[in-house]
Amino acid sequence: MGTGRNRTRAIALIGAVAVSLLGTDPARCLERTTGIWKVLRAGHFSGAMDEDARVTPIAGSITAKGKTYRFMEFAWEESVKNAAGTEPHAQYRLLVFEQDGKTLSYLGSYVYDASDFRGIVHPQIRGNTVFFPYHNIEVLGVKQSATLSFENGPPQAGFGEGEFFR
Repeated sequence: MGTGRNRTRAIALIGAVAVSLLGTDPARCLERTTGIWKVLRAGHFSGAMDEDARVTPIAGSITAKGKTYRFMEFAWEESVKNAAGTEPHAQYRLLVFEQDGKTLSYLGSYVYDASDFRGIVHPQIRGNTVFFPYHNIEVLGVKQSATLSFENGPPQAGFGEGEFFR
């Protein structure tokens, strides 16, 4: 029993010393490689996958043209310590996946501005459309809503700086 604990402590100590010799934060060394991060990596996601990134599922799905699409919010909000003396940055994306049985495949993303004068905007599924509930978007006196219609599958262009969809 005692030998096992000593060995575990020795391994932990060696790991801590190795990280300190490298001069980096241990969390920065460990990029996310399991779960949804593995699906994103396999789909060639170009966003950051470090400690400042998070992915949150969006309730609902869209079925169109025989395919089922699932969605997640990606948020990368640079922490003050990782900003290295500059103003922290952030990026928000709507991640699009195709679901085939229990398998998810990453198709691409749409970059969007998540901040609104009332707070953070979270995309919502309404029928075959992803709706972004911004407040007070008005063009020529007509209130507009930001939406992405998936009636014919993922839209190819026109919203944010999205990644290429296969």
